[in-house]
Amino acid sequence: MPELPYEIWKERIDNDLNKIEELKVLDKDSINRNEDFVEIVLNVKALGFIKKNTEIIPKNIHKIYLKINRMFPYPGGVDFTWLSEIFHPNIHPVKITSSSEEGTGYICLNILKKWSRLSDLETIVKGLKILVENPNPDDPLDYTVCKEASKFFKKHKIEKLKKKYGLETDLQDKADDDDDEDDIVILDD
Repeated sequence: MPELPYEIWKERIDNDLNKIEELKVLDKDSINRNEDFVEIVLNVKALGFIKKNTEIIPKNIHKIYLKINRMFPYPGGVDFTWLSEIFHPNIHPVKITSSSEEGTGYICLNILKKWSRLSDLETIVKGLKILVENPNPDDPLDYTVCKEASKFFKKHKIEKLKKKYGLETDLQDKADDDDDEDDIVILDD
């Protein structure tokens, strides 16, 4: 597998980290560096949902672990794990409270499939936000919770959910004002 010379790789990582710091998504004190990889935790603000018992509840903050290895920026240079609970057809969380199924944190993101040496961490962060807010129920991961989410999002279109709960602007305004990393909005039906 190709690798950049260490100094060039380090400079590339530093530039990418500076870009995502501007997006205000880096978890405080989460950067762990050594000569072979850099680990970070992101707090992505995006309208997603979680399942508590039988209720589907909006959630605005999502934690994602990234490990950037020496193959970066080439394909295979970034590994992801979804850390937060989420109810989504294309994301298998680590935390699954409503199931006996163990979580993997696997994320199905097309950016990773089309990765090139020109790809960067900022694009990944933006892609993760888009993925959360635009579930693809027609192509769920092969996990019970993802298949269940697929059925839910086929029946309840995301655009209608946003309008139904008035979340398009409310959550964005709240995200701008609140840095609480476990922001959950409870909805009454």
